Amino acid sequence: MADDIQELKQSEYPSLACEVKQGDSQDAVNWSAIGAGVAHGCVTSPPYLNNFDYADATRLELYFWGDVTSWSQMCSDVRSDMLTATTQQSSVGAARDARISLQEYGAVGIEIGELADQLQKERGNRARGKEYDRVIPDYFVAIARILGNLANVLTSGAPAVLLVGDSAPYGVYVDTPGLIAKLGMQQGFTIEEDSILRHRGQRWVGNSTRHDVKLAERLVLLRRN
Repeated sequence: MADDIQELKQSEYPSLACEVKQGDSQDAVNWSAIGAGVAHGCVTSPPYLNNFDYADATRLELYFWGDVTSWSQMCSDVRSDMLTATTQQSSVGAARDARISLQEYGAVGIEIGELADQLQKERGNRARGKEYDRVIPDYFVAIARILGNLANVLTSGAPAVLLVGDSAPYGVYVDTPGLIAKLGMQQGFTIEEDSILRHRGQRWVGNSTRHDVKLAERLVLLRRN
């Protein structure tokens, strides 16, 4: 995608003032081309915590274009560098490190840790439980780091609009938009709006094998202090 946009800029819109950067948004060096305090806004949609494998979703394209030729290559070349949002990406070591890092985020870090504890308990009650408890800490620590990088490049008063849904793995409600907003407050943002755009996950309600928690997709508007 980055290559396509760059090619379009060069061939058809040479006067377009834009910079395309492909890289890990957790790494501050990948934001250096923007500069501190100069960006006027951000619109983004972080990965949802619904155990969706975003790497696997690109498998058809990856095979078709010859970027990968095996499942293991896809995992090593694509999935390994992605933000942890599914149990397929989780690991004991990363989850342990993330739990330690959560201590940096005060009350919201404690809240996230307690959610992980609940999910660990629920996993233990199942013969083949999924490791949601390992995903949660790693996910939110990564989001917090990204928000810190974003805050650094945004000018004072600039908006950051996030579209993201909540989730309820094993019936444990995870207020992903709300927790992201709280992490944003610690990174130099104020919460200006948190509104429901649509309800989702209705097919699971009343299904005893899933959960009966009503979920939604929400718009979170943060404002740089």
